[in-house]
Amino acid sequence: MINVKPIFSAKYRVYWSETDAAIMMHFSNFFRVCERTEEDFFASLNISQKGEVGKRLLMPRVHAECDYKNPLRPGDLYSVNITEILLGKSSIRYTYEIHNESSNQLSAICKIVAVVYDEINNKSMEIPQELRKKLIEMGAKE
Repeated sequence: MINVKPIFSAKYRVYWSETDAAIMMHFSNFFRVCERTEEDFFASLNISQKGEVGKRLLMPRVHAECDYKNPLRPGDLYSVNITEILLGKSSIRYTYEIHNESSNQLSAICKIVAVVYDEINNKSMEIPQELRKKLIEMGAKE
């Protein structure tokens, strides 16, 4: 766990519908909350995926991994912190730390790589300069 100020942080609560038979948040939902946090982060920067075909920002995931440390259970409050953003030519790699606020424990560290996608030419494309600039201003590294 890195003790630095996160680039962005959001708080959520575990719902029953997000848990498995062992009454723990299902492993797949950790990726969902990472994406939810990314969307909230982008909204805070006034960045949206809405737009006309060929002009909207599309970023499919090309890699995802997660190290699970401690469970999240129904009713637990938790924070999702974006602790690192690494920018490639067309890729963005996020590192997330998920903390159980109810038990004060680290629940997971997840890494997700997205690629900026050109839907007209059906291939990756460079990160738009305006987006790159905003992300660097927030603490992303190249």
